[in-house]
Amino acid sequence: MYLSEITIEGYRVFDESKTINFNKGLNLLVGENGSGKSTIIDAIRLLLNEDEHSRSGINEEDFYSSIDKTVQSEKISIKGKFTDLSEDKKIDYLTWLDKDYNAILNIDIHEKRDRRNNFKKVIWGGESSSSIFEWEPLNDIQCVYLPALRDAEKKLRANRGSRLARLLLNLSQDEIKEKRKLGQQMEMEKDINEFNKELAKKKDIARANKLINDSLKNALGNVFGQNTKIQFNDLSYERIVESLRLVFFPGISPKEEVTYRNLFENSLGYNNLIYLATILAEFEGLKENYSSPRILLIEELEAHLHPQVQIKVLKYLEEQATKNDIQVIITTHSTTIASATPIRDIISINILKSGKIKITSLSKCKLEEKSEKFIDRWLDTTKSTLLFSKGAILVEGLAEAMLIPKFAEIYLKDLIAKGKGVPSSLEEAGVSVINMNGIFFQYFMQIYSGYKPIIPDKSNSENREKYKNRVKEFITKDSYNNDEFESTDNIPIRCVALTDNDPDKAEVPIKGADIKGNNPQLYLINQLKNMTDNCRVFKNEKTFEYDMALEDRKNAKYMIEIILDNLDTDGPIKNKMKNYSTSIDEEEEIEDNIMAYEILNQLDSNMGKGLFAQLLLEKIDENNEFAVPEYIKDAINFVLDI
Repeated sequence: MYLSEITIEGYRVFDESKTINFNKGLNLLVGENGSGKSTIIDAIRLLLNEDEHSRSGINEEDFYSSIDKTVQSEKISIKGKFTDLSEDKKIDYLTWLDKDYNAILNIDIHEKRDRRNNFKKVIWGGESSSSIFEWEPLNDIQCVYLPALRDAEKKLRANRGSRLARLLLNLSQDEIKEKRKLGQQMEMEKDINEFNKELAKKKDIARANKLINDSLKNALGNVFGQNTKIQFNDLSYERIVESLRLVFFPGISPKEEVTYRNLFENSLGYNNLIYLATILAEFEGLKENYSSPRILLIEELEAHLHPQVQIKVLKYLEEQATKNDIQVIITTHSTTIASATPIRDIISINILKSGKIKITSLSKCKLEEKSEKFIDRWLDTTKSTLLFSKGAILVEGLAEAMLIPKFAEIYLKDLIAKGKGVPSSLEEAGVSVINMNGIFFQYFMQIYSGYKPIIPDKSNSENREKYKNRVKEFITKDSYNNDEFESTDNIPIRCVALTDNDPDKAEVPIKGADIKGNNPQLYLINQLKNMTDNCRVFKNEKTFEYDMALEDRKNAKYMIEIILDNLDTDGPIKNKMKNYSTSIDEEEEIEDNIMAYEILNQLDSNMGKGLFAQLLLEKIDENNEFAVPEYIKDAINFVLDI
């Protein structure tokens, strides 16, 4: 049994009803600030009555209100659905069940005050709010919350309600009940009692005790006087465990004589890990007592943690979620954590241009198994930035990844000079340029496109090779009929890919030639245009470097200068490049496509494209001008919706 979805309406940023789907184990919420990640966490806490960190309840600001205050929610509604109930749980949660045997928990909070000045709250199980609500099933759900700004040391400190005391009391609750019923002491109570008796006999303790009592007697007399005794705390088991504190040693296997240190001497990150360990220890120790949902809510898991430790802790939580049947729901701004999380466990939250919020459980994008495995392997800390972006430009290699942001800056500056209201850079627009190290666009496009082809079945009459070719032909169609695809959920941001046309090597296309290319991803150009508003692929005439040189002779001049600066020997190549440079300066007739071809050959044979891109970037910065190829402008226009 686990929380499979929660529906929120009228609560903080959620004016309209929004449903969030959760997985059984690990769930990672990613999204920009203000998109509602914390609101989702607090909605779960509110629904499950969790208040370990002193949740203040509902105040006026929690009811949705538009910025201009013209729209104000009069009610907060939160509905949770619990799925995968065992037969025993169907009986325990009988009053909560819907027709599909899911357990439904609802809470409505009205913006009307009762006589005690609290907002009117109604909570019920099942579909009907008129049914009698039983609290026992709700109280049986374990839900623990770790806030973003958590003071782990304070929660672990020796006092009433500390996390350590709670752990020990929960682990001992059955034994405590049994001992109290029989009028017996716990073993720890006996030990402390004996220790206090021995302590009282110590010379300094006995003397101090006598001096205090003599002073009280002299001051108050026999009638009003009181007696005192020096000992270690209360003798009850509950007070004893509240006096205990955790200490630490910076290592795994200390020797017996090693002195442990106080938590205030430890780092914030490690204290957070110790705090988390006590919670998981409680879940582990009590798993026999609870078969109901056990939910761990963590805001900003990365707080105070080194990147390598972030991954280690995430993997441990993922393992514990599976091993001990714990549902873990985490919010993060960390690309490190996002890159280490399976794509199907990620929930993306996006603020649209309209101000509305779109929530996408990536498991609902219906990725093909091959695509899912590919993305999980390739989603490193750089590529995972696409999950936090307002738009994404996917490129084939390092050169494009370095130069495209600069090209965008130049192009946008020109648009601003013409009076266009556009951002000055991709960074300002929140758009990420992602180096794919190849042409793997089709895998990532499935997250954004919103459709999935329905692969036809193999017929009895066709062999494997014939069927394989038929499927390939189907996948690369320009568009699909209604019965040939299914709609899927998708991240609602614009995603564009820039790719090489890759015609035959000997081809020297001129501008606008649009000759046939050999790039196997080119089918996406028409298909995406016909099937989705979110994704596009744009291609050049030949390659990235070729098209830069072809676009404008000033571009070619820069590129030739870089080649000449990096040629170690004199010879026909250097002479050819010098002649091109001179012809550009003197505005002589040149076949631009042939010159672009020669430049490309030199870059391929004598320079690495990564080094060339760095040197070109420096030259553009020096001269502050460059002619941006048209296909790159088209991509920028699309991703920024210009």
